Amino acid sequence: MNINRRGFLLGSAAAATLVGCSTSKVGARALKPGEKRNVAMIGTGIQGRFLLSEFLKQKNVRVVAICDVDKTRREDSAARVDKHYKDDAKCAVYADFREVLANPEIDAVCIATPDHWHAYISVEAMKHGKDVYCEKPLTYSIDEAKKVIAAQKKYGRVFQTGSMQRSWRVFRTAVSLVRGGVIGDVRYVDANYGKGGQKLGGPSHPVRFFDVPENAAKESAGYELLGEKGWDMWLGPAKWRPYSNQLAPVGVNKFYPMFWRFDDDIAAGYNGDWGAHHLDIAQWGIDMDDSGPYRIIRSEEPYSTDLFHGGRRQFGMKMLFKSKKDGKDIELYHGPFGVWGTVFYGTKGIVAVNRGKIAVWVGFDATTVRPNEDVRNALQDVSFMKDHIVAESVGKDYGTDAAVKKDNRLDAALDLLEEKFSDEIKTAGLYVSPNQIQNFCECIDSRKPTISPAEVGGRSCTLCLLCNMSYVYDTGFDWDPLKMQLADGETKGISTKRDVYRNGWEIVV
Repeated sequence: MNINRRGFLLGSAAAATLVGCSTSKVGARALKPGEKRNVAMIGTGIQGRFLLSEFLKQKNVRVVAICDVDKTRREDSAARVDKHYKDDAKCAVYADFREVLANPEIDAVCIATPDHWHAYISVEAMKHGKDVYCEKPLTYSIDEAKKVIAAQKKYGRVFQTGSMQRSWRVFRTAVSLVRGGVIGDVRYVDANYGKGGQKLGGPSHPVRFFDVPENAAKESAGYELLGEKGWDMWLGPAKWRPYSNQLAPVGVNKFYPMFWRFDDDIAAGYNGDWGAHHLDIAQWGIDMDDSGPYRIIRSEEPYSTDLFHGGRRQFGMKMLFKSKKDGKDIELYHGPFGVWGTVFYGTKGIVAVNRGKIAVWVGFDATTVRPNEDVRNALQDVSFMKDHIVAESVGKDYGTDAAVKKDNRLDAALDLLEEKFSDEIKTAGLYVSPNQIQNFCECIDSRKPTISPAEVGGRSCTLCLLCNMSYVYDTGFDWDPLKMQLADGETKGISTKRDVYRNGWEIVV
């Protein structure tokens, strides 16, 4: 197929039905001999460009289209694609994702937009017969998570959530040790992210138009690159507001924009950003990929005095799960950033893990020693129960700084753990994925489930959103993990969906 830069030319009938034209399960498109699956990238900010670089490495797919409301970005990414393939087939560019979905020659899409667009584009892509890779957190609301899960079941598409830590050896080993019984029965879990007393805490912030209101004119610079139509499309289902280059920086930026990640109307703060990583590993470790907590407990930490936080507490909320193994409670605690992203406390030991770091203790009993501030502080420099450490690595095996010399301690620790606990790891029998994007592309051909399909990603996202709801509403509540709703159908003034979807962007499965 040759999709040129002017894009797929829609006929009048197709143009009138850009959304929702397919309503049944369909298999993968039949390929001609030697043909590869065609992938389109939707959203090409800094994370989208990283994903693009990963998709360009895959042997069984070809990136054929780039979509972004920012002309500078889409042209830049298209040029990267053309430079990579070095042939006459030019990469197409689109400003409207609906044109991408209406093109029957595109087999799969990669969605790397801000969170408030994830669910709508994912559902519509599956309705149009596309396989979907969508960045984490999977959705903006719990109602949207339920709809994405329902859409994958209804349309039978291959789906991958961008929970990339599930494809990293250090996290798979940690979870294998937990699931294999090395630390006995898990009683407590810590998920650590956010900075309690700083501008970027755990939960999202009340909506702000500008970062510094008196600099509104300066923060409006860049609107001319999007224009009214582009800005309206960027906002999509979210409430209209004046353009802010803090919310939506234009051009090929080399930083992760944080303003929209902490906006109530767009995302869920660090709960959705980093919580989608560490809560996901917690969920995997306690075997809750098909379930969830039954109770949400309000934080007892002080209210924040930072005006950006809207008076919200920044960490300290808890969730209670029922162990599938013995029916006893597992308590998950949300704490601030530290050495460890996720920590599992069991009746026989502790497993702590983060990017480039792992530590395993045996001889700890969570039924007699409850994790508290002293225990958590001791874990930060691995001084806790030092004689009971089986293996640990808090060295420099993770990072992108080429000047940092890697010390290889992590590989040594993982080798030791995998050898010592080989039987337990085998018992755990976890899904092994070498790379999140590679796994998705392989499943496009095999039609097998990915490591993080819609239900897994949707339920991990639900943990993030339950965290955020507890802080935003400053409350706790009982939860029905199977129905993914407040227990007994109560609402208590708590919303699990966006109140109004602007411009008719309501999600219909």
